[in-house]
Amino acid sequence: MHRVHYFDSSEQAYDACLDDAPCIEEGDIVAILSEGVIGLASTDPVVVTLEAGALRHVRPMPMTVILTELVHDAVQLRRAVETALRHHLPVEPHFLGFAAPVIPFPHGQTVVALTFDDIMVAVDAIGHRLSALRRRAVNAYSESAEALFLSRAVDQLVAARIRLQRHPRPDP
Repeated sequence: MHRVHYFDSSEQAYDACLDDAPCIEEGDIVAILSEGVIGLASTDPVVVTLEAGALRHVRPMPMTVILTELVHDAVQLRRAVETALRHHLPVEPHFLGFAAPVIPFPHGQTVVALTFDDIMVAVDAIGHRLSALRRRAVNAYSESAEALFLSRAVDQLVAARIRLQRHPRPDP
């Protein structure tokens, strides 16, 4: 069970994380509300909020890397992010995904950011799916619901691939 420890300053929180006393365990949440800092206790405590104080910021990285290199438990990271949000503190964008199931963002307030590589992988995946659907459509009876479904799916995938391919190429 991970606990939340409140401190008056981030320096006190940092020192407490390094203390050999068993009161703070790895993965506990440290909160310094006066500085707007929420973090995870460890030998090198990190923050999930935009403000860091004496704790360490983590550069943006994919969720899988965060879980393998930074913390080994998504639950403790989710609890830290939720604690920051509960106190109305701004959270680093790359940590928001850990709380996404509990944050109902209205459609107009969300932005999907894809890298060029993400787009190219999606275009390639669409191409493979189109090939499979077209092979399946050859054997479908032309008046059947399956043929109609396959035809609509192919049309939608073709349109999606065209939209993705219009994405500007990155400068070399």
